[in-house]
Amino acid sequence: MTSEEEQRGFNPPQTSRMWRDRLLPRSVLPLFWVAWALVLPARFLRKSPRIMDTPRRLAIESGIIGWTHVYFEELFASAQEAYGNSSVVKQTIDRDCPYLPQMRANMRRDQPTHVVLDVRTPGQTWTKSWWQGLRTAWFLTRCRITPIVVLTDAFYRRQRWHAAVLTAFSGVVVTFANAEILRPVFPHRRIIGPLPMPVSVHRLEWLEQERANRVPEAEPRVQFIGSIYPPRDRFLSEVEKRLADSHITLRVNRDKAGTSNEEYWRTLLAADIVVTTTLQGPPRHFMDWIWVQQAVFRFAEATAAGAALVSAPVDGGFPYFVEGRDYLEFVSVDDAVNRVKELYASTDKRRQIAEHGHHTSSIHIRDHAFWRATDEVLNKQ
Repeated sequence: MTSEEEQRGFNPPQTSRMWRDRLLPRSVLPLFWVAWALVLPARFLRKSPRIMDTPRRLAIESGIIGWTHVYFEELFASAQEAYGNSSVVKQTIDRDCPYLPQMRANMRRDQPTHVVLDVRTPGQTWTKSWWQGLRTAWFLTRCRITPIVVLTDAFYRRQRWHAAVLTAFSGVVVTFANAEILRPVFPHRRIIGPLPMPVSVHRLEWLEQERANRVPEAEPRVQFIGSIYPPRDRFLSEVEKRLADSHITLRVNRDKAGTSNEEYWRTLLAADIVVTTTLQGPPRHFMDWIWVQQAVFRFAEATAAGAALVSAPVDGGFPYFVEGRDYLEFVSVDDAVNRVKELYASTDKRRQIAEHGHHTSSIHIRDHAFWRATDEVLNKQ
């Protein structure tokens, strides 16, 4: 392992090559302004103005498979708690059928004032994104529907362009990367992040009840659960090997690989220590600035479940959780191993981190922090 990998937990070091790291990431900017000019006429063809006191009606769109994931399940449930059950509707997209007719039919049927879109749902090529992005932005602009776009992989070039086009004239982009780091390569300023994953109060209360009834194991359980991709796989393999030398078992469970949502939560509930990374996964030719580490769902999930979290840092900071109080941070393989060993050896330290993390997480969940942050941007508009 190289010294650079040691320092960044296998995340590549920052570089500043002219084409790869300065020009190519900014290629989204002129492409955005071309799209902006093409969508601009829709502003002059808009339907009658929306009455200011019209009750909010929020639609959340996802694919058939997407609705089976923990993220969309909690996104929908937390939105219902924040705005009321009758004000939030679920929209399903079948990826085996054309996207645009489904999207338009859903909007006309539900008549939302706002819609949550995930740029991973439509076509996953530049050609499809260009066509669908422009057509969707035109439709939303003309119908005065405000988009709330989820940009999970903020440095994925095509998805970043798609998110910006959908919110060209209104709405907000929410991301799990630090928005201040992202701003030099993002076309407008209505982007916020890093945000915590939304977890519903109902889920939190269920987790608290199940954790209270949990029978502790003889030895603390150390757990990783999540998607496995390079370089995360190499990192976990190295951590697993070094922990084994100290007779500590790191259990690795691949997210959604035969794991139901309830099993997913129960895996977190069974854990005393949860290890996660903030590494990025897609291939280099899709991604810009792959050295930027961004928030992951486990910050909210593991702490809500009452486990002590050990995580790599979030570049630019993550204001929702405090390092050393709500979780422990590492920047290298040795660092990660030492943090786990520290919590494994000390029941008091492990309980302290877990309780602080859970308390902080429960405050954000009950306060609907994810939705409050989006509302702050939308209210300014």
